[in-house]
Amino acid sequence: MFKIMDSSQSKIVDCDSSELYQYRIYVGKNKIRTNLRCSYWYLDSSSVYCCTGNGSDIYSPIMCVEIFGYTPENKMSTFSRGTDLPYINGCSTKQLIPVSRPGDPTFQMLLIPAGTSEQEHHIHATSRIVYVLQGQGKSIVGTPNNCVTHSLNEGDIIILGKMIPHHFKTEDKDLIVLPLHVFSSIASEEFNHPMYNGTHKV
Repeated sequence: MFKIMDSSQSKIVDCDSSELYQYRIYVGKNKIRTNLRCSYWYLDSSSVYCCTGNGSDIYSPIMCVEIFGYTPENKMSTFSRGTDLPYINGCSTKQLIPVSRPGDPTFQMLLIPAGTSEQEHHIHATSRIVYVLQGQGKSIVGTPNNCVTHSLNEGDIIILGKMIPHHFKTEDKDLIVLPLHVFSSIASEEFNHPMYNGTHKV
């Protein structure tokens, strides 16, 4: 699945039934009655949030992704301080809501600088729901002989299904996006986390 939607228009989109992890996307302003067996990943003009449902309502002004069967601790993060980790082809990223365990959902921030035309065509093994926070750019989607170019503007929401070839291109403006990885890439070891890496046996 690949879609681009305007967050000023309210809409509800279910993921493909073939997805290993099931989720629902609430586009635009929505009042959502939460479920005890789901988590809710949403944002406003300054922060991103993750909360586990408790049967009450949440108000999502821009975008919310309901992930079924995943119920972590409640978390939030602002995104005003820019990116701090390298990414491919001169881009940079930041972990806004990092994973608790390898493979868990994560909210990220991605900066694609102005004049980026060399980003390599690539795929992801899991779906991403992406909010265009700032700037303009283009998303090139498809196989090398059958690519389609889509314009991206502030306020757009991109649904990028798993294994869809794509890359981004910018011209005279930086493009800043907030991708939610419905489930993240899995590290090679369960022990790859700060507590274990910071512990040295004597």
